[in-house]
Amino acid sequence: MPCDAIATNPCRDVGRISVKPKRPPTALTIDELKRLHQWLSCDEQSVERDLPDLVLFLMATGLRIGEALALQWRDLDLEECTVEVRGTVLRLRAGGLIIKSSPKSAAGRRILELPSWAVTMLQRRQPKDVDADEVATRQVFPAPIAGGLRDPNNTLKMMRQAFRHAGFDGVTSHYFRKTMATLMDEAGLSARAAADQLGHAKPSLTADIYMGRRKRATGAAEVLEDLFQF
Repeated sequence: MPCDAIATNPCRDVGRISVKPKRPPTALTIDELKRLHQWLSCDEQSVERDLPDLVLFLMATGLRIGEALALQWRDLDLEECTVEVRGTVLRLRAGGLIIKSSPKSAAGRRILELPSWAVTMLQRRQPKDVDADEVATRQVFPAPIAGGLRDPNNTLKMMRQAFRHAGFDGVTSHYFRKTMATLMDEAGLSARAAADQLGHAKPSLTADIYMGRRKRATGAAEVLEDLFQF
């Protein structure tokens, strides 16, 4: 054996590199969205927990759960059919809920168009016979019993339980974001438009994981227009 030869193979004890394929985006079909919402609307507990309208709004916008729960009525322009995303609900370590004044990222602050069926739902739930200034700072989706800010974690648990009973075990609120990106992609809309809708700074993130910028005309509202009719 040559003097400079290595007695043992240094690669022998090196474990194999496991390259797992990325999990493909999971999206619901139009039929599944309709069946899920119909089940929630007929389920007494889901109605008591104010899940049907919240889930419908997530279907219409692709917002993160914290973004949706942070919305106040002043963030909506129902005449223009738009919603402005300006913050997200967070729970502090001390146990209190707050609205962080900016969403998850700088691209998360955006104005989005709403399909007409989402506007109809919001008009129905809008407080009536209350001072306009008082209504402006109320939550669109408050805590069902206590009012005020709704806890995102508790809400997600309620959703998972309801979805499981509806036959959609494993579905989470994030599925609606992936569904939004998928529907936009199938309609021929760009990854940039989908990124603007979901609040991603990079279209590559949207394309890689889910199929921003401050932009209203992403095309998502038109794509979703025929999903529900009220």
